[in-house]
Amino acid sequence: MLGLLSPCISEIEIANIVFQGLIPSISENSISTVKVLALKFSGPALGAVLNILRCFPCLEKLYVIWDEYVKAEIKNVREYDPLDPIKCLENHLKVLVLKNYKGGEEDVGFAKFFVLNAKVLKEIKFGVCKKIDIDKKWMTDQLMLLEVETRPSPDTVFKYRSGSSCWDTYLDTEDLSVADPFSCCFLDG
Repeated sequence: MLGLLSPCISEIEIANIVFQGLIPSISENSISTVKVLALKFSGPALGAVLNILRCFPCLEKLYVIWDEYVKAEIKNVREYDPLDPIKCLENHLKVLVLKNYKGGEEDVGFAKFFVLNAKVLKEIKFGVCKKIDIDKKWMTDQLMLLEVETRPSPDTVFKYRSGSSCWDTYLDTEDLSVADPFSCCFLDG
């Protein structure tokens, strides 16, 4: 089990992979035992997230927290190549949770990538920022912008919850009996 990962961590070694600012030094190595992962960025950093996902081919649940107070520059991000697919997007990623979603162009672009490329995705939960007024029109507009009609996984459920705030809940990541230690932190969003 991994704790919350952020580019503020200058260097971390997990199994045989060294991450520098959350960019893996060698993306050919992978850790197939990680099923749940939580990442924290200042905003939608699709390239960085995709670089990280390459290291976790069996990932089933991904939490992404956008926190404007995270001040870290992400460098050396490899662009996504559809001819070199990411294994977890092809076969395993079932749940995506986005915390502090605002529905702007960058947020939509980030979420849309997963809508269009995660082939077994069952659910996307949007923890919408407190500043956004969610109503039926806003949700309908979001679904149109996300191009949900063309998604490869037609049974994907989209859930929007308002009132999302920054991650401020203490996690006990030492309790290895908990299958998903991050789920409690997303109850408000």
